[in-house]
Amino acid sequence: MPPSLIRILDARGASRLALSPDAGTVYYVTDLTGTVQLWSVAVAGGVPRRLSYEADRVGAYSLSPDGTKIAYGADEGGDERWAVWVMNADGTGARRLSTDRDRIHHVVGWTADGRGVLVFANIRDERFFDLHELSEEGGTPKPRFRHDGTGFGATALRDGRVVVTTDRARSDQNHVTLVEPDGATKRLTPDAPIAMHHSARDFENGILVLSDRDRDLPAIAWLGLDGSFRYVVAPDRVVDELEVIGAQVAYALNVDGRSEVRLRSDGKDAAVAGLPPGGLATDLIGNSLAVARDGTVAVAWARFDAPSAVYVAAPGRPARLVVAPQMAGLSPDGLPEEELVSWRSFDGRTIPGFLLRPRGAPKGPRPTVVQVHGGPEGQARPLWNPLTVALVGAGFNVLQPNVRGSSGYGRAYMSLDDVRLRMDSVRDLDAAAAWLAGSGVAPADRIGVIGGSYGGFMTLAAITFCAERKWAAAVDIVGIASFTTFFARTAPWRRPLRAAEYGDPDKDRDFLESISPLNFIDRIQAPLMVIHGANDPRVPVQEAEQIVSTLRARGQEVDYLRYEDEGHGLAKAKNRADAWPKVVRFFEKYMGTAG
Repeated sequence: MPPSLIRILDARGASRLALSPDAGTVYYVTDLTGTVQLWSVAVAGGVPRRLSYEADRVGAYSLSPDGTKIAYGADEGGDERWAVWVMNADGTGARRLSTDRDRIHHVVGWTADGRGVLVFANIRDERFFDLHELSEEGGTPKPRFRHDGTGFGATALRDGRVVVTTDRARSDQNHVTLVEPDGATKRLTPDAPIAMHHSARDFENGILVLSDRDRDLPAIAWLGLDGSFRYVVAPDRVVDELEVIGAQVAYALNVDGRSEVRLRSDGKDAAVAGLPPGGLATDLIGNSLAVARDGTVAVAWARFDAPSAVYVAAPGRPARLVVAPQMAGLSPDGLPEEELVSWRSFDGRTIPGFLLRPRGAPKGPRPTVVQVHGGPEGQARPLWNPLTVALVGAGFNVLQPNVRGSSGYGRAYMSLDDVRLRMDSVRDLDAAAAWLAGSGVAPADRIGVIGGSYGGFMTLAAITFCAERKWAAAVDIVGIASFTTFFARTAPWRRPLRAAEYGDPDKDRDFLESISPLNFIDRIQAPLMVIHGANDPRVPVQEAEQIVSTLRARGQEVDYLRYEDEGHGLAKAKNRADAWPKVVRFFEKYMGTAG
């Protein structure tokens, strides 16, 4: 019997971790109540405690150095205008610190003395994020570092200084700057070579960073406060998460999308044992990895067939399940089973991806949905996604491709879709559909496509510029229809970052017009569903409105779901419960039942 869609939507997981200084308590977020909120539980076991109540949803958060307080961000209706709150670590005494309600405040940490919260905020100018210090008692934010750009990394050093990471042209090209208490600054990274310097952490009279300076694959490097630089851990895999406290260094290797968690301690470097096959529950807002001074490691662990869970490994011990996934009574039958696959694209390049099938189903041809990740610098990884699970549960295969431009494979691969190479990644999607049909995974006339955010653009591009593939159906979730209107309306702070990836809206205008699906809408023949949140600051809802209205004016039917209390994606359980069944029925309508 296929899994119940109601139960799939009710299954819940945990992510965004922190450990108390004594490693006795683990903090995490979950949407168990329908919205993302902060929770905690004793590592030794016990009843989980919900901590946040005032927030519509919680974003980034940080535990104070002594473990007694939590600073966190909260927004309303998915608008991403994060306000700063602080509360006691047991959930009492919650109070709002920030007062500029029309500005964005990103919580990045605490000062070393635990008296102030460090935030990047665009108080001075909506386009730029400066580093500010907010007293835990409230009052006027204290400017610490001014930067006419974006930058979301700041680490307080033990002596009161702060290390700030700022983006250069794009988010994987960074500078690291040492900021003195009096505001004086010293840049620690050179202008050349342009390189990644992420996840700066205080370590041995300097900092550890993830960097790809003079390398293709990001590794762990030590950066001295005099600018000296050397690699500490440089494996033949991408290192994509790093957490450090004292002498303890926890990190994760990206192994074809899956993860291997390791701990470097007391001169030894070993994998954390006891984790089932899967990967870190990657999250753009919070950490999936935490480490305590005694070497205890906590991970938010994801799989295709279960919501993310929290495992904790005491020093020298295998990881133990501490926060189990809430499976809503689902049995394994019909849940996804994964296979790492690959295919040749138009230029002979091998493109990897995950093929998900219903567990126990025969492996003959069946309708298949190609599900494209966002980013574009994202990566399809073994994550529980209720929509994906619902499609597999309904009997569809789901192919999650990591087209050129995806992260996890090094800088060279990630750069293969930059600006005027954009459509090469769309051709990788076309090649994926050809492979599905040619290898007998799917009937050629029963292949659909779906994607969110940048994946929404890829979906629209596939049915526009690869229309001869005769896609059976397509679902665009918060996708870009026109780069010209996108750049005109997206939040001001996002324009420089997106211009570095997509192209300059002025200098590259003709090119951007040539790859905008809205301009070639007469080519769209595939049945289309469009989903968008009214408060989306990243890809404004007008992108959906114009593709829908233009198609309808041409007499084409379009299913359109607009949610007034959502932003960039569907964060609320009630809205997912409304949308995802409609998506499944949409694919069943145009691709046939897959059972």
